Amino acid sequence: MSFARSPVHAKNYAGARHTSRDIVIVATAFNLLFEYSMRGVNHFVERPVFPVFLIAAYASLFAMEEDLIRRFRLKDYHLVALAFTYGMVYQCLVSGTAFQHPTLLGIRWSHSLFVILFWWGGIQSVLTFYLANRIRPRNSQSPPMHRRGWLLALGTNVIVIGLFQVSGKIPHGTPVGYASMLVVFALAAVSFRWLAGRATRSMEQFRRHVFVDLVAASTVVVFAICSLALTSDPTTIGTSDVNRLATRVVVAWTIVAVLAMLGYRLRTGRAIPV
Repeated sequence: MSFARSPVHAKNYAGARHTSRDIVIVATAFNLLFEYSMRGVNHFVERPVFPVFLIAAYASLFAMEEDLIRRFRLKDYHLVALAFTYGMVYQCLVSGTAFQHPTLLGIRWSHSLFVILFWWGGIQSVLTFYLANRIRPRNSQSPPMHRRGWLLALGTNVIVIGLFQVSGKIPHGTPVGYASMLVVFALAAVSFRWLAGRATRSMEQFRRHVFVDLVAASTVVVFAICSLALTSDPTTIGTSDVNRLATRVVVAWTIVAVLAMLGYRLRTGRAIPV
C-alpha cells in the first residue's frame, strides 16, 4: 500500500498552495497602492529601493495572516482584533508616529487608534482580504504554512523592523511608551486568541457582496488617482514623505469607506467575507 500522493491529489494540493500565494500577492499589491496613494509616484521615482522593504514587510505579514485565517476560520472582526498586535508594533517601531507628542503613557493614542482601527483593521485587513478573495477565491483545501514558512515570515518582519530602527529616521519612545506598546500587544494577542478559539471550524464559501464590491472598486480608483495626479505638494507628515492633498483625500476616503462597511455590516447582520 503506497502513501504517496496520487497525481490528481498532488495537483490539487499544489493548486491550493498557489491560491494562498496569489491571495498574498493581491493583498500586497493593494497595500502598495495604499502606501503610494499618499506618497505618490514621485516618491517611487526618488526612492526606488523603498518598495522592496514595503513588499518584504507586507508579503511576510499577509502570509502569516492568510495562514491564520485558514487555520482558525477567521472572520472580519478577528482581523480587527489581530490588527491591534502588529499594528501597534508597526506604529511604534516602523513609523514611530505612536511616540510623537502629545503622548499619554508614552503613546499618541488618538493617532495610533485611528491608524489601527481605520487603516490596519478596516482597509489593510478586512477590505484587503475581501478584495484578494474577490479576485482569487480561497481554496478550502489549501494546506497550512509550514513552521519554516512562519520562521521565514517572522524573520523577514524582524529584519525590516530592525532596518527601520537603525535608519536613524524613526523617533524612539520612552521606557513607558515601550511598556505601553507591549501591554497593548499582549492584551490584543489574548483577545484575538480567545476570539479565534470561539470561531467556527468550517470554512464558509466566499460570497460576493455588491456593496463591498463598490467600496473596494471605489477605493482602488481613489488610491490610483491620488498616487498619479495629486503629487504636486510633497511634505513630511510625522516620519513619512507624502503629498499633502493626497493624504487628506486618503484619510477622508478611508474614514468614509470603513464607516460604510461598518454600517452595511450592522444593517445586514452579515460578516464581510475575508
